Amino acid sequence: MPSNAAELSFIATLYRSDPVYQFLLDLNARISMLHADVLALLYHFGKHAEAPMLELGPYLGGSSIAIARGLQAGSRPHSLVSVEVGGRYDHPTHATSDIVAGLRENLTKYAVAQHVHVVVGHSRDPSVVRQVSECSKAKFECLVVDTDGNVEQDLDLYRPMLASRAFLVVDDYYSPGNAAKGATTRVQLDRLEQRGEVIGFGVHGWGTWFGRFT
Repeated sequence: MPSNAAELSFIATLYRSDPVYQFLLDLNARISMLHADVLALLYHFGKHAEAPMLELGPYLGGSSIAIARGLQAGSRPHSLVSVEVGGRYDHPTHATSDIVAGLRENLTKYAVAQHVHVVVGHSRDPSVVRQVSECSKAKFECLVVDTDGNVEQDLDLYRPMLASRAFLVVDDYYSPGNAAKGATTRVQLDRLEQRGEVIGFGVHGWGTWFGRFT
């Protein structure tokens, strides 16, 4: 697993010549709004995971599938807990009338459903937080966040469930299609860095921030 920004960037570059990268490019084109480099890094985190992983806001499952494929390829497979509120989303290229149904369908289609435990509901709903806490006895090694930009609120709730130096991945640090969300995400992550709570490893793809807790 990477220990700094340079190592993370090197890993992302290496995957562009790996056979799995074509699969990730196809995954991006079909169901994911994350860049293939970001999906490759999530795959890498799954492949080398030593504990369960947690994600908030998988949408149709591009990130979930990338992580789960990595978990399948790893020598010590773990699980992924994925929290999705669901509903309808009229995206110009990846629209759906039922997010949760689409997520479950894709997990089955890509043969990774057995590695992903889906929790349906808002990430800040107390009952959802409780369900997540009951999903794993071990601390989560990585948290992937793609919700509404209010990163600090999610971290306040889930930080007790994370390993002491868990990795953190947050989408929309830059978000040209949703400037308000990007601004909120960026301000909050920058504030967390200034307080010394997290350290950034850089921004990859189309604006996904990578780092870890200090």
